[in-house]
Amino acid sequence: MSQVTPGAREPKPTAEESEQVPEKDRVPFKQKLAYAFGLSADHYAQFGISNLALPFFNILLGISPSVVTTALAISRAWDAITDPIVGSISDNLKNPKGRRKPLLFWGAILTGCFFPVVWLVPEGWGEDAVFIYLIIAFPLFYTFYSLMSVPYESLGMELTPNYRERTSVYTIRNYMNTIATLAIPFLFFFGNLSVFSDPVTGVRVVSLAVGAIIIVAGVTCARVCEERYHSVAAKQRQENLFKTARSLFKNKPLVIVVSSIAIVLFGLTSVQALDPYVHIYYIYGGDKAAGAFLDGINRTVPLVFGLLGTFCVQKLSKKYDKHHLLLASVAILFVAKLGLYVTYFPGQILLTLATKPFFAFASSCFWILIISMRADVADWDELCFGRRREGVIAALNNWLVKVSITLAVACSGYLLEFMAGFDVAEGEQSVETLESIKTMYVALPCVALGLAFVILLKYPLSRKKMEEVRAELEQRREAV
Repeated sequence: MSQVTPGAREPKPTAEESEQVPEKDRVPFKQKLAYAFGLSADHYAQFGISNLALPFFNILLGISPSVVTTALAISRAWDAITDPIVGSISDNLKNPKGRRKPLLFWGAILTGCFFPVVWLVPEGWGEDAVFIYLIIAFPLFYTFYSLMSVPYESLGMELTPNYRERTSVYTIRNYMNTIATLAIPFLFFFGNLSVFSDPVTGVRVVSLAVGAIIIVAGVTCARVCEERYHSVAAKQRQENLFKTARSLFKNKPLVIVVSSIAIVLFGLTSVQALDPYVHIYYIYGGDKAAGAFLDGINRTVPLVFGLLGTFCVQKLSKKYDKHHLLLASVAILFVAKLGLYVTYFPGQILLTLATKPFFAFASSCFWILIISMRADVADWDELCFGRRREGVIAALNNWLVKVSITLAVACSGYLLEFMAGFDVAEGEQSVETLESIKTMYVALPCVALGLAFVILLKYPLSRKKMEEVRAELEQRREAV
């Protein structure tokens, strides 16, 4: 493994100078906006499925939660193959337009076109037929999604080599994503509007709009953004995928970052899958329309605090290491989730909002910082192994993200049905069932956040270390 060897000593920069990003490292604002818009394609595809799957197939079609979540889990076995393959193809692609942009362009079109197909299962089919449909539809959808999401995340890691400018890129992305994805929590609510003949038809119409958003956002990102490391990567020899995968796990900072992302996502998404059940059955006693609306309100009212968190990260990251800010964010997330146990009670609508501002603030901070750190570990990876491998790094991250989300949804489905004893056919649920759901609603994310905090304590890359890494890399090859 290579050792960082700092060059000759130079005068220590002033505080003002240390906050400045050199002109050559800056990403044009137009590209920052386009890259930020591209995340809408990713999130509407990914969270559109996770937000609608259980409400649509279980609540509307009456399919067992375990059937739906098992189908989702099976699709992740296919992801174990497609994500690394797409990452390797992207890293080794010799296309005049770049390694990422062509795949992102066509991946967005295919993903957007196929999203509505997932919800076209005939209403009269039994559980076995629906299960067969889903184990075909979900893997196809996630194949197209891999083709879009892996190059997209890879592109973000190579927009700039600058430690601070990376945080700026992901800060702008978070600002835009907060606004652009406002509708995601309301997708099921929109499908239940009276303008549609029935909720099933409503969800299918909504899925067409989601597909259009995926296409427009993904194509815009692919056409506007530029690849900074294309010339460097063009000189690389192709590397065996299995050799690449083995060596990735020797990159300790990468393992820390991607495992923390996966663990936090598991904890938070397991709660997200339970959101409609908590709001519809625990808070509103079975009123689906009111519960679905509350579900959306709980995710949108605290948005101003999410924007405040984004603003604070933008300012604080100029003076403090990302690592320290990240640990503080995880601690606040833990306290906010723990507080749900004393703020969620039947009929107490406003009280459910009490901890959401703190959660929204810390969540924005967490995602900006952890994704920016993922770009840093790509530089560390090049230092240790001599190659630019953003594609397989993004593939590893994306696969773990999707596995975490699916396991969370699957876990919540089995917990609902077998641990809590939830049965949609009964309508009003027993007190014991509702209390069990509430306990799981608090415990799952708290355990995940606590584990992530312990793992992140081991992260070794400070700002000073990353400056040394970049200096050595640019001694080996040209600056980018």
